[in-house]
Parts: sequence; structure tokens; C-alpha cells
Amino acid sequence: MVEEKKRQKPLTEVWGDTVSLRELLVAVLLGIVFTMGFYLVARHFFLQIDSIEDSLAKGYALFVGIAGCLISSVISAKMFKPKRIISEMNEQHDIEEVLAHAGMTVEDEIDALIKLDPEIIKEMENFSLYALLALIPEGAPNYKPEYKILAEGGKVEDVKDEEVEPCH
Repeated sequence: MVEEKKRQKPLTEVWGDTVSLRELLVAVLLGIVFTMGFYLVARHFFLQIDSIEDSLAKGYALFVGIAGCLISSVISAKMFKPKRIISEMNEQHDIEEVLAHAGMTVEDEIDALIKLDPEIIKEMENFSLYALLALIPEGAPNYKPEYKILAEGGKVEDVKDEEVEPCH
């Protein structure tokens, strides 16, 4: 158990992302070294050229410094893989709670879904928002019977072809 704790890196949250402190420090140092190194070398190089004004030479050096920043970010991205764990679960959210957080009632959402443009319904399908789509009442133009099955974690194949009505 002690070895397991030694192997675990201390992680923290920075700007909504989970990061390793050691890797963050290394990435920051890489960024500083590459950005400033490229900038200072380019500044020295461009200021040596007599045909370029000093202000223009410093501007060119700034662009080279930005290139160093981009190079350091690519190196950091290759060296340090993301630490976040993404798990997709067929977890049904409490729709009333989600809607209340958005400042709506279930009735408001049903009214909105009934009147919604089919293109937006298609986008909602693409994002698998079946728990919301299942609220559409039978007989409404956007109603599809598979929404209820998909909202419960089923598959489209579970719905018979003759039961499926196209979205109007």
C-alpha cells in the first residue's frame, strides 16, 4: 500500500482540468525556456541586420518567440498525457433537477420541444440527449417512440421498424 501511494502522482485541479504538479512545472519551464530562448536569439539576430528597423526587428523576434511557445506546447502535449478519466455511463439524470438548474419547469421544456425545429432535434439526437427528447408527448410533430427506449438505455434496434414515425 505504501508503494502504491509512492507511484501515485499528486494531482490538482487547475482551471477545471486535472494535472500533475510535477508535469505542470516541467511544462511551464519548457514554455519559458523555449519562448524566451527563441525570442532572445531571434532578437539578437534581427537587431544585427542593418536593413531592418529596430522596432520591426523586435516584432519579428516576438513572432519567433511565439513559435517557440507553440513548439514547447507540442512537446509538452507529447510528453504528458491527459490525467482526466472520462467514463461514459448510461446514467439517467434527474431531468427535473437539470431543468430547475436551467430555470425551467418540465412543462416549459415539453412546450419548447414540441415547437422545436427538426434540425435542432437532430442535433439533440447527435448529442444523445434522449432523456430530454423522451419528454416529447405522443402525437407531437417531433415525437419518436425510440426516444423513450433510448432514454432508458435501450438500443434503436429494440424498436420495431413499423413503430418508428419520421420527424416532421
